[in-house]
Amino acid sequence: MDEATAFDRVVTELRDREYEPLVHVPDAHADTYADVLDRCRRHEISIRGRYPDVLGFTDANRVFAVEVKGSSGILRGIGQALTYQYGAHVSYLAGEESAVAPHGDLLGAKGVGAIGVDDDGVSLWRAPPASESARQVADVEGQLSLRFRGDEFGGDVTTLSLAQPLNYLAPVVAVDRHGPLGREALLERLEDEYSFGAGSGALAGAETLGLVASSRPHTLTDQGDLAATVLRGYGIENLDDLRLTKEETRGNTVVEIHRPLAILLRNAFSRHPEFGLLLEALRKEGEVVYFPELLERLVCEYPNVFLSAFCTARGRERARELIERGRSEQLYEDRGVWADVVRNNVLFNFIQQLKHLGVLAPETRSHSGAIAEYDPDEKPWIVSRTTVRGVTPDGT
Repeated sequence: MDEATAFDRVVTELRDREYEPLVHVPDAHADTYADVLDRCRRHEISIRGRYPDVLGFTDANRVFAVEVKGSSGILRGIGQALTYQYGAHVSYLAGEESAVAPHGDLLGAKGVGAIGVDDDGVSLWRAPPASESARQVADVEGQLSLRFRGDEFGGDVTTLSLAQPLNYLAPVVAVDRHGPLGREALLERLEDEYSFGAGSGALAGAETLGLVASSRPHTLTDQGDLAATVLRGYGIENLDDLRLTKEETRGNTVVEIHRPLAILLRNAFSRHPEFGLLLEALRKEGEVVYFPELLERLVCEYPNVFLSAFCTARGRERARELIERGRSEQLYEDRGVWADVVRNNVLFNFIQQLKHLGVLAPETRSHSGAIAEYDPDEKPWIVSRTTVRGVTPDGT
């Protein structure tokens, strides 16, 4: 039995069991797996640098991962299924029953489930007794939530490129005041009424935070409606009001001057799964965070957040390769490596955003120069006490 046939029957069984499967199929194999792709969405979520063939939530809302083989490659598949235990509550090896069944005792001893298929479909289903390690489950779970709630958020946190997060509220104010707007009309409003030339970045951020729908014309989401109501209650009814409010924060942070707006923005950011996991990582680090130590926690516990939020497009591929080869320590121990893969604006724009939101303390120093010139010891991230305690800037 070939792998494509086994893959198709495994997906059918998962859907019958009311699991929510996403599949990883390289573009080069799209024709071979066309039937599967007609029924399932794709994922690009890795566990220790490898992509599970099938990944998703069980009917009990637990993360599952499946490595699918046909009648060959079973021993290699066992190794891959063992790797997926780091990022899934339950991990399975699937393949032709006659090839999988002889390894049942070994799989069970290692906490891996077995799925066997024959000509009629799935003929063997043995759930794993337990996962040996689940250190990265929160990371994978957050990424899955982002993919399954794709209509809620407009993308990864990498699109949050502006240093001043009040700019992400500008599209909300414009649509609330003028009604649904096409992209060009919305950007014109931002330029004319808000005196802002980076409207594309503001719109991308509003979509990423789930405030403005990415549909055309642009409308407000439920969260966007809520934000617009808060803004009107705060006296911001048009883009000029928002512009003047932003000017009042010049030289300070939003949380220092307009605390209610910082709370509004922080809540919007925190709803995004990737950002929520980053906050979790910062809380674990404590009040003073040195950048390589933060990278170590992200790489070891939240690698998908590290890959999507901190890495350049080219750096992401290099980082994945190092993780897959078991050399992930280079990503936080070797300055030459992390300086090569990390985006420059993480140390400037992103730090500025976190200060405005009250996640980092105002005394945190950002770095605007080349990343090769950055000294982590001289510019540690100072995490606000409210962040460490897991509360909002108003103390709740």
